[in-house]
Amino acid sequence: MTRSSQKSPYAPWKKANARGKKWLKAITLGLVLLLGGAGALVLLLDRDTLRESIAQSLSEKTGTQVEIQFLDLGFSRGLGLEAGGLTVRTGGRQLLWAESLFLEVKIWPLLTGEVVIENAVIIKPRIKVYLDPQDSPSNEFKKASLSDPDKKKARGNTMTKVMPLEKPVQAQLSPPQPAPSPLIDRRIIDEFRNRLKKFHFTAKNIHVEQGTLQVIRNGPPEPRETEPLGFSFDLKIRRPDPGVVDVILENVHLDLGPLFLLGRMEADDVLSDTSRLEVQLRTQPFSLTELVQTLQPHLEEKSDTPANPVLPVRIEQLTLLASCPLNSLADGAALRRDLKAETRFVTGDAQIPVGDYQLTVSQVKGKVRWENSFILYNIQGEALNGKVRIDGQLPFPLPSEDDPSPYIETEVQLTGLDLSRLTAPEGWAPPQGRFSGILKVAIPRTLDGPPRVTGSLVGENLTLAAKNFKLASLKTEIQFESPPDKPMTMDWTSEQVTVDQVRFRKVAGKVSLAPGKIVLAQSTWTPAHGTLSVHGTYDTESRKYQLKFLGKNLRAGDYTRNQIQGFMRAHGSLNGYVPEKLPGIRGLFGTVSIKVSPVTFDKSEAVKRLLKVIDPVFSRKPSSRGLRFDYLGGNFKIINGKFNTSNLALKGEPMDVYFEGIFDGYNQTLNMVGRALPKFNRSTARKASPQLARMLSKVQAESGLIETHFKLDGPISRPQIRLLGIKPRLKKNRR
Repeated sequence: MTRSSQKSPYAPWKKANARGKKWLKAITLGLVLLLGGAGALVLLLDRDTLRESIAQSLSEKTGTQVEIQFLDLGFSRGLGLEAGGLTVRTGGRQLLWAESLFLEVKIWPLLTGEVVIENAVIIKPRIKVYLDPQDSPSNEFKKASLSDPDKKKARGNTMTKVMPLEKPVQAQLSPPQPAPSPLIDRRIIDEFRNRLKKFHFTAKNIHVEQGTLQVIRNGPPEPRETEPLGFSFDLKIRRPDPGVVDVILENVHLDLGPLFLLGRMEADDVLSDTSRLEVQLRTQPFSLTELVQTLQPHLEEKSDTPANPVLPVRIEQLTLLASCPLNSLADGAALRRDLKAETRFVTGDAQIPVGDYQLTVSQVKGKVRWENSFILYNIQGEALNGKVRIDGQLPFPLPSEDDPSPYIETEVQLTGLDLSRLTAPEGWAPPQGRFSGILKVAIPRTLDGPPRVTGSLVGENLTLAAKNFKLASLKTEIQFESPPDKPMTMDWTSEQVTVDQVRFRKVAGKVSLAPGKIVLAQSTWTPAHGTLSVHGTYDTESRKYQLKFLGKNLRAGDYTRNQIQGFMRAHGSLNGYVPEKLPGIRGLFGTVSIKVSPVTFDKSEAVKRLLKVIDPVFSRKPSSRGLRFDYLGGNFKIINGKFNTSNLALKGEPMDVYFEGIFDGYNQTLNMVGRALPKFNRSTARKASPQLARMLSKVQAESGLIETHFKLDGPISRPQIRLLGIKPRLKKNRR
């Protein structure tokens, strides 16, 4: 079977074919040399016969089934060979397929059994690697390289499928011991060296173009194929001595989807136990989010709850320099000891979501070193007009799932982070203040649990504000602790705190971070007078919270802008949720009970106006009297931020007043009806108010108290007051 290749750029002998034939004729006619005879013999061979002969020879040499669809020969600077449709199979599985193979081989070394390739090009090779869950090495490899007792020991190891040995070789297996798994089975390296020794092979340059590598996992319920890995490279095999082989991969291009690697690899004297592998690789810019999404199918195999992280960081460049003995690839302990490697990376600016905010991160530079069985890393960058430094180490290779301490420890140092550089969500003002501190963070290796954090953070002049809400602190210190087998806790202390215009001298508390839940174990809020204690929980997924509070010896003026004075006691429970959009008070539910005694309304103009309406004698009383009461209190039921009451009472010497209705906490408005029992008789009322006298004239009774009904509607600072009516209320005892 033949195919014409006149236009192929990889068959240079085609361009000088006529001159090559003249040269062969001259040699055949003029020189009776072994080289000429061999050349003539090759030309006279039938192409199909030669193709089948080469395929059979390669099959015997490699222990696989090699097929060549067509073969073409020519002579220019040596023997030119073009093979098309090259296929390699083993055990019924296709390991390799290549569209075309072009070779330029020196003829004279062929006579001595040595293959010297001047140039070679392999076009679109497709390589498949099979992974079996039970028998990782192929059955052919096991039969050829392991005895029956050793087969049982090898069962269950994970290896790629390789070509079988020509002759059975007894594998030297050491007794089982808790050692790290090797990257490559030692038998594969030994077999590779044996084949290089048998093939006296030298290549100045083998160019592989547009190749792909695909891994096939033969597990249930059906085989799964990974995305093809694209690659191209130039291979050079030097043989300065029959017993010395140097292998160099130059112009390496590895296409891993979003990750594109460039570089070279070199291994000198690969037949020797002292051979070292040198690697130099760099990447083109790539996105971490795209990389994680590409690796997600592989990560999901090891996790029952696959994550879908978003990492909006772009790596501008990543470089890798590595060196280790070739034999260390087959010995995990030796690899940990002998590997020398360094990785550096540089990122671009990024916007990272932190809750509802956006964090701007400037260029980050990182350095990672493999040294003495550990990976040491140092990352530095700028964020929020401050500096961030991350230092840490982790064992190499990573701990197994059975390791008693499967954590990766890291130290994070924050210096002068300016919160005003955060991009706030809609409806919120940019936060203010600066944070600094040092934290030690231990992250689970499997990333399936919360981190363990110890250390402290200090914030100064912190402010978080939105419409009708403000949270501020002059100084806040947070201490992090992560006890073994217990949730992480935070002890915090804040000084000079303002919460929605209510000021506290000090706030202190303890928070426990359980999975999916924040537990406020205890907290003490210290206003100008008295104490307020709060505890409860917050569910991070449903955004629901449950809080209980108790206030003792409080002063009402601290919470009412001094409009109401008196000792206050309050308690209640809040059961609500944090809505996705403002206002947050719309998600407030619960019950609250308040009692103030005694009560003074010194600066409340709204109360004065109310008393003038319901107490006709009020205008004749001195200003210092009539605003003092014995008691103010009642119960509130909170629904969507609206405070409903049916028993709010104001009692004292001037009168007793009872309220029913709603106070809207977000709009700060009232919608209430009330009734008042002023402590005066009719005759006094008639003299005090002509309008009230006309109303009283319609009442038949001649004596008793007056019960006044009214309505409050509008803003709490200046509500509209409407008198609904009056009616007599007989006194039990006449004065």
